[in-house]
Amino acid sequence: MKKVEPQKFSSFASTRLAKMSSGHYDEPPVQLDTNFGNVIIIDKLPVIALKRYEKLCAVVRKIFGKWGTMVQDGLYMPVGGDPKKTCGYAFIEYETPEMAALAVMEGDHKKLDNKHTLRVNLFDQYEKYAEMKMEYLEPKRTDYESKANLTSWLLDDHHRDQFVLRWGGETQVYWNDPYRKANTVGRELAYGGEREKAGDKKWTELYVAWSTHGAYLATFHHQGIALWGGESFSKLARFAHPGVRTIDFSPCEKFLVTCNGMKKEKPSDPDPIIVWDIRTAKKLRGFNMEDNSWPAFKWSHDDQFVARVTPDVISVYQTVDMGLVGKKSIAAKGVREILWSPGQNILSYWIPEKDQIPASVALIEFPSKKVVREKHIFKVVDVNMHWQDKGDYLAVKLSLRKTKKTLTTSFEFFRMRDKNIPVENLEIDDPVVAFAWQPSGNHFAFIHGDGPRPWVSFYKLTKKKLVLHHKTKEGRPANSIYWSPSGQHVILAGLGPLNGQLEFFDLRTRETLTQQEHFMCTDIEWCPSGRFLITAVTQPLNGGSRFSMENGYRLWTCMGDQLATVPTDQCYQVLWRPRPKCLLQYEEIQQIKKDLKSKYWGKFEQEEEEIRMGQLSDAVKERQRLKREWEAYRAEKAAEYGEEADMRADLRGGVLSDDDDDYEVVQQSVEEKISTEEVVLPSN
Repeated sequence: MKKVEPQKFSSFASTRLAKMSSGHYDEPPVQLDTNFGNVIIIDKLPVIALKRYEKLCAVVRKIFGKWGTMVQDGLYMPVGGDPKKTCGYAFIEYETPEMAALAVMEGDHKKLDNKHTLRVNLFDQYEKYAEMKMEYLEPKRTDYESKANLTSWLLDDHHRDQFVLRWGGETQVYWNDPYRKANTVGRELAYGGEREKAGDKKWTELYVAWSTHGAYLATFHHQGIALWGGESFSKLARFAHPGVRTIDFSPCEKFLVTCNGMKKEKPSDPDPIIVWDIRTAKKLRGFNMEDNSWPAFKWSHDDQFVARVTPDVISVYQTVDMGLVGKKSIAAKGVREILWSPGQNILSYWIPEKDQIPASVALIEFPSKKVVREKHIFKVVDVNMHWQDKGDYLAVKLSLRKTKKTLTTSFEFFRMRDKNIPVENLEIDDPVVAFAWQPSGNHFAFIHGDGPRPWVSFYKLTKKKLVLHHKTKEGRPANSIYWSPSGQHVILAGLGPLNGQLEFFDLRTRETLTQQEHFMCTDIEWCPSGRFLITAVTQPLNGGSRFSMENGYRLWTCMGDQLATVPTDQCYQVLWRPRPKCLLQYEEIQQIKKDLKSKYWGKFEQEEEEIRMGQLSDAVKERQRLKREWEAYRAEKAAEYGEEADMRADLRGGVLSDDDDDYEVVQQSVEEKISTEEVVLPSN
């Protein structure tokens, strides 16, 4: 905050008074701004000598600079006493009240060290707290208002996952239950829009979409987007945006981006792109369309920043007020693509080669805008960036010009957690068709080679070097890679012209489990647990698919066993409901795996036996019951026989007979055919 000099203020005031007394004063009276909503007070700071003053200021700036941009000279830490020391508190002035509010929310009760826990309040609330009465007034009792539990599906007793099926005029959410519900194609209806049907309405008019962690189901309507959630899928929010075609959720599900695809030509036209606050359903800011690429915005992992690319410019906004970080964009002539790290507020981008200036790949940290790593490469035709899902590594695939007619491929691996971010190189002579990281792991796979039957290679990044982990045989009918969320199983899929070839591969054993086929398959999705897989043949809503006769989906295990085939007319979408990230630490997960057989295996076997028994016919169940009763009777009599051993010895003069164990138990199973029925199937 800037201090007003008393002399200057007095001179200014006397001039105004002179004008007023002479009758020549025609300016409006001075309006004092008494609002300090953008200023905060930080209390409980350490009291230190002046020689450590600058160091403490730097620490405070670093902590509170994360939540907003301070004005110039925006930190004021009073000094007093003899000898002079800091007073234990400070003031910070931000550019906006929203930044100050965020700093209070995030910084209050933050530990500076083991002896100092900060207390942070808005400057405007100082008088309120100073004049607060000491006597306690009991707050008024309010009636409890029940709200939807957005994680209710995670409390399922059988730990099942859900998926949504969009087909024809129906939108249905199912529980995946392939064993208990084997007689109903392995699913149980959770909700199918019954309330909407009763009101003669459609649950959705276009598509549907799950939010990042599955808390919300978004439905598309001509007037905008609706969000649904909770145990009964009640309506939670509406976002009015006529003609909306695509949406995007932020990683933490705090924000929603909607787009209608219409470029804004006049100021009176509605905004083509709108960023919304999901909790309040309020519009934060609107944007114009620059191109047709989607998603138009890229989110930081913590929802703190959102970025977009416009010609020669990278614009990064802080979501607290949707203002540009540092009040200006970043000039990057020719910039093509940007991607946020999934683990840090670091943005990667690349600029193509032009006019003898090499192509560059750069990493920039926010909010400081500091370039933490940059690499320049010549003869680059195209670049693709792939972040590992924890942000430990960044893989950059480079298509390089070898000759005028031939290209070669090179990978650059940035080790983000190592000092100075070292880079490793991997040269591949073949063109690369597909690349994918192992979820939560350090393996990756890519398909490379010419023709319809390329090679598939698996590599591993260790702490010290890049290792070839496994290489499949040449000639795999694959052009896509789908890792299981558990990271152990991989689907090598041949989609499009390869007509749905599926190879189930186990990374742990380095073996192919099975090869299957789903003719004309268009979509492949793993369930969040990694136990099951859905392959589907879908068509666009506007029709026109030449595969409409094959519409439907199939359910598989991770081992490649087919559990269900569900033909579905006009099948548009089959989407698993995502789950939130696991809250367990790595050590806790490893301990559960270690105790799996000793603590949990018996329970799982019992549940499987109950499921198996529940699927038997009445006649088989009766035979199983009689068999269990006979085995129990046999065990009871064998125990009695053992208890009477001493009695038999007494009757024989104290000598046990050698014939006690001189017999052999034989179990014989008899199968009986009850009935036979012949069914003649009609020929196609």
